[in-house]
Amino acid sequence: MVIQRWQSVFLLLAAILMAFYAFMPVAGFTFNGISYELSLLGVESLLPGSDTAVEATVKPEVVSWPLFVLAILVAVLGLIAIFKFKNLKLQKTLCYSCIILVVALIASLLALVYGWNDLRYYFSNCMPVLVIVLFVLAIKGISKDQKTLSSYDRLR
Repeated sequence: MVIQRWQSVFLLLAAILMAFYAFMPVAGFTFNGISYELSLLGVESLLPGSDTAVEATVKPEVVSWPLFVLAILVAVLGLIAIFKFKNLKLQKTLCYSCIILVVALIASLLALVYGWNDLRYYFSNCMPVLVIVLFVLAIKGISKDQKTLSSYDRLR
């Protein structure tokens, strides 16, 4: 059994950040003179009491729930990777898969908002990049553990 050190912390932080990112607003925009916020859960108006029928007819239709599912999937896979410490190869594969999914999430979000006018990106969009960095650091820690284990096997 391998004693997990920093890679578990990195994986936990990555999972927490992706879970927060799934619920945070990622961009703001104006449509028909009304300001909206885009999150991975959908579009919300910034006007108070904007649940009127007129608002619903002019509200932009944006399908962003697949991005929400992708963000939650990355968070869950990050948590699963923490508990696969006995199988370092699988743990590393899960980390690589999460990196690919985060890159797909970023690309999908950019494709979704491509061409929108008066778009304002929020600071929360730094989280996926930070998550990629955390997964890379976890992979380095896992590789270090693999190297340590192979050196112990040589001594036997």
